[in-house]
Amino acid sequence: MALMGIEKVRPTQWLKDNRTALPSLLALVAVAVFWFVGAIGGIGYLAGASSPMAMLAGLYVGLAAVAVSIIIVTLAVTDLMRRYARPRTRR
Repeated sequence: MALMGIEKVRPTQWLKDNRTALPSLLALVAVAVFWFVGAIGGIGYLAGASSPMAMLAGLYVGLAAVAVSIIIVTLAVTDLMRRYARPRTRR
């Protein structure tokens, strides 16, 4: 396959070559975990609120967390697209 320009790269070699993209990838994974955990346990937390004010405060905190997570995903995806969209030069 090396003749066709397709080479098999080990994961450790890929990480060494793309070390600068690691923060964006970790941010995407962290936001995915946040959304997964929020989908499973977030509603149950709000259902157990002791007062309407506590529920409202929880909703506002949740809204802020969702907004921040969307901003983080947008910045991470933009960084990855910018990083891999430009043509590579041979070293």
